[in-house]
Amino acid sequence: MPEAYAPGVYGLVGAAVNIFVLDDAESGLTLIDAGLPGSSRRLLELVQELGHSPQDVRQILITHADTDHVGGLKALVDATGAAVYASAEAAGYIQRRTSPPHLRMPARLFAAVLNRFLRRAVTVSRRVSDGETLPFAGGILVIVTPGHTPDHVCYYWERGRVLFAGDLLNNRSGLSLTPDAITWDMAAARASARRVLQLDPAGICMGHGEIWRTADDPDQVKTLLASLEGSA
Repeated sequence: MPEAYAPGVYGLVGAAVNIFVLDDAESGLTLIDAGLPGSSRRLLELVQELGHSPQDVRQILITHADTDHVGGLKALVDATGAAVYASAEAAGYIQRRTSPPHLRMPARLFAAVLNRFLRRAVTVSRRVSDGETLPFAGGILVIVTPGHTPDHVCYYWERGRVLFAGDLLNNRSGLSLTPDAITWDMAAARASARRVLQLDPAGICMGHGEIWRTADDPDQVKTLLASLEGSA
């Protein structure tokens, strides 16, 4: 059985980008992000290891439209028939096969090449809005969190107190904001981080780095939040 990062939360963690699966008896499977192009095969293997078929994947929640988070989306939708949820701004990037602004050269050029040759357009079924609660797994709160990119949103699974933080935060060398070098608006990122950390999550699942759990380091969120207080 795959490792559970929280009750009902599984994922592909530790490669180029993390992808998560939320398994709920009533709502089926919810994916958070879709990974790079070519990620769908391994993710569908994980679904099978959990005792499910591809059709048990009911919805895919997108945090933002970077290629490493949506590159595998078309293949997953084709395999599962799942509905896609994303912000209105992310939906536009997904349909146009473009990345939101935040990268500098030469990374911006590399992303453009990937988008042109490896990404496929997908229709977003539902555009999410700030503060709404999606009716899956007992309720998933949508939090609009611009900063890393302008289209970024986080998802907070209320019953499990798990924050799916996308690239707002990372945990490659301790819990922190995504670096300024690949951030669209650092002031907005700090404000967004203050907002989500005040939810006092028991666990944070982010796009890059290890899963953070309050049981492992109860003071780390408090330390990061304190460092953000009063920042512009």
